[in-house]
Amino acid sequence: MERKRWVALFTVLAVLIAGISVERLSFRNATAESLGYSWEEEVVSGSGESKIVQLFVDGVISGQKNASGLPSMAEVLQEQLRRIEQDPSVKAVVLRIDSPGGEVVATDEIHNRLLHLKKERNLPLVISMGSTAASGGYYLATAGDSIFANPNTLTGSLGVIFNLLNYSEAINKLGVHQYAIKSGRFKDIGSPSRPITTQEQQIFQSLVNDSYNRFVDVIVQGRKLPREKVLEIADGRVYSGEQAKKLGLIDQFGDLDEATQYALALSGEAEALVVRYKEQLSISSLLFAMKQHWSNPDPLGLSRVLDRQATHRLLYLMNP
Repeated sequence: MERKRWVALFTVLAVLIAGISVERLSFRNATAESLGYSWEEEVVSGSGESKIVQLFVDGVISGQKNASGLPSMAEVLQEQLRRIEQDPSVKAVVLRIDSPGGEVVATDEIHNRLLHLKKERNLPLVISMGSTAASGGYYLATAGDSIFANPNTLTGSLGVIFNLLNYSEAINKLGVHQYAIKSGRFKDIGSPSRPITTQEQQIFQSLVNDSYNRFVDVIVQGRKLPREKVLEIADGRVYSGEQAKKLGLIDQFGDLDEATQYALALSGEAEALVVRYKEQLSISSLLFAMKQHWSNPDPLGLSRVLDRQATHRLLYLMNP
């Protein structure tokens, strides 16, 4: 029993020392690998020297780093797209989307990176929709040369939302008051401690309208649909894959494998390896994540929940 205690003590000390070392490393050498940009290629199927890469957008699209301080979904995906751009053996890309959407800026940056890849490398891009590919998820899909979905896929939700939390009535009942000393009349716009004014609502609506028009534009350009038709169907409602096909929002029914075979056909290659980027676990990235977890003063993530409520964000998101 005494021996086990000593072993446990030495183990804890070793990890703590390593944690201190990786903390110094993270500040001195914040390279792509040390921050989690390290992948190995996992061969799914196929043969030959050419490659078809399957990329994945899974969950809410965000540009924020995760709870462990590792790169966000947007950062990881953009880095993977850069890797594809530099790999001449990649002949086509399949993007699997299972997402209700997310942040406007992160979504638009990924979309732009997809278009950049197509322009620079002239690579076919085929979209495969999973259970959900709505709002920002559909925004990304418009970059594809062809969109595959299941008849039961939830898609659509074409539009923008801007949520404002307001608890002014509640704090008034409690006798709590917040006073804002500000440099301009709109500096505390959207404050949850007081009702929103008509002018403030108009300001927020103009922001939503700008992002909405951008969304309509990418659908018009990506799907080659008349703007009048897009405006008619882009009212925020959710469509099934069956309905989306009739509206011209998707092209074909099929799963990930069928989308991949179609990408191979578009590439003009007789055969190719189907690969995915699998995160390569390194000691430095593991210790970095452990350090972030141990040093986190909010292990339950409550501050992040409150931050989402307090921070104003434009969202291409279904049911936020």
